[in-house]
Amino acid sequence: MSRIIKTQKTLSNEFYTKYLSDRGVPKIDFLSTTKLKNLPPEEKRLLSESEHIWKTGDSFYKLSTIYYGNPSFWWIIAYYNNKPTEASIKLGTTLYIPQPISLIISLLSTQNG
Repeated sequence: MSRIIKTQKTLSNEFYTKYLSDRGVPKIDFLSTTKLKNLPPEEKRLLSESEHIWKTGDSFYKLSTIYYGNPSFWWIIAYYNNKPTEASIKLGTTLYIPQPISLIISLLSTQNG
């Protein structure tokens, strides 16, 4: 499950049109991301959690590789811990890694299906 929505949007408003035009850029296309809601408590109880203490050198990609065997699920760890970027995590912070990955993906797919 990717968190990228397949629709593509073009940035357009008066400020950006002039700004881009001055730089010779006709438009900027970007992909929207899925807006995820918090899992309800009854669904969260279905998951097990591994605890990870954030340390120097950690990244969501590394944790995703360690816990899920695939770096592309980094966003699940970020979402689950309500930490949108690694810069929002202080050393020593406990992160919770939801498992199994197949179940969290299924719950999120159902929620946003």
